[in-house]
Amino acid sequence: MIRRTAEPRRRKRRRSSAAPNFNRRRPRAPAEADLSDPDTIGALLSQYGIWLDREQSQHLLAERGILDRIVAAAALRPTDRVLEIGAGIGTLTRELAARAGEVIAVEIDERLVAVLAATCPAANLRVIHQDILTLDIERYFGAQPYRLVANLPYSVATPAILQLLAARHPPEDMLVMVQREVGERLAARPGRMSLLSVKAQLAAAVELVTHVPPAAFFPPPKVAGAVVSMVPRRTPPDPLRPTAARFWQTVEAGFANRRKQLHNALGALGVGAARIHAALAAAGIDPAQRAQTLTLDDWNRLSAALWE
Repeated sequence: MIRRTAEPRRRKRRRSSAAPNFNRRRPRAPAEADLSDPDTIGALLSQYGIWLDREQSQHLLAERGILDRIVAAAALRPTDRVLEIGAGIGTLTRELAARAGEVIAVEIDERLVAVLAATCPAANLRVIHQDILTLDIERYFGAQPYRLVANLPYSVATPAILQLLAARHPPEDMLVMVQREVGERLAARPGRMSLLSVKAQLAAAVELVTHVPPAAFFPPPKVAGAVVSMVPRRTPPDPLRPTAARFWQTVEAGFANRRKQLHNALGALGVGAARIHAALAAAGIDPAQRAQTLTLDDWNRLSAALWE
């Protein structure tokens, strides 16, 4: 509950060249405050006695322009059901609740859950105090469609994304803020691919929306961020050959030694150099290529040639 003090007696204003004393102003109620303003964020955290933990990736969005771009990119409809992860003090949460039919906001920090109750008193908002990696999402959405819009804590962004993509009922689409390096790996093209790129792009169509500078957060992290759009596929582009297990065994071997040329990197599979060279030739892949240069289709052809 916000404590309100008695209104001071009005006095005649005098002109002064001194800077105004903002501490004498009555603070705006949390539900009306601009949660994207750094000064407001600092005052609100101070009011609740909260120190943010950098090791837990507690960096709050503090740039109205970036917030507006995320909201515009999400293009929410009144019928949408939305999942938010890492709600923080409610900067994005409030915008989601104002546009969607229902919002389930997950926040692991109990202190911030208390802040959310004050900053986002929306009837269509439900705040869940839990770790997203242990949350049973079907308990809240069942098999019904839902969308993910979130400023993900960097420390759990990758496992959370992969977990959601692998879920029995993944989101219809995902618009997430992640660490810039992670965002670029998710959306990478051949030449800069990684194991994460392959996993993400087999499961979803991925697009890098925008980069976000550290200065757009409170407190600023050491690295920049990126907003990424992901639309989960109903099925992989092509069936994984000859089996999903063999496909991933091949891909993981290739990326385990990404600096090596493929004919050397795949040696870890233990099938012999002759078989590896024959499979590369059958797949139309230069033995001197490296794993990051292959397309999803290249990996599928190579896996099939190695194991079928």
